[in-house]
Amino acid sequence: MFTTNSTRASITQARRQVTEHLTASGVPADLEAVQLVVSELVTNAVRHTPDGSWTLNVTVDGDQLTIDVCDSDMTPPHRRAGDLEDGRGGLGLPLIESLCDNTETTITATGKTVTALWKIA
Repeated sequence: MFTTNSTRASITQARRQVTEHLTASGVPADLEAVQLVVSELVTNAVRHTPDGSWTLNVTVDGDQLTIDVCDSDMTPPHRRAGDLEDGRGGLGLPLIESLCDNTETTITATGKTVTALWKIA
């Protein structure tokens, strides 16, 4: 588990820690895809909870890799037209969905958890 305040530096730190953990554990995952998904999930957490913190959990259970990012924003992610020109993004959710096997969002009384799931060999 990795918990930190919402800063841009925390995005790189989270990506590095997940990669180191999966490599050290010998998890047969597509590390580039996992890194990109972690970057997108954490970037969204930083963007939507600038004064708060977020938590990243990585779980391997049998043949399933699960990455959860929990934050205090209760607004679920939603699809919108991507826009690179005005810097508002909109490309993250489709990208995440294309890189993992499944995604889930859970809203609670204290925020939300966005989950990315992969089947691993």
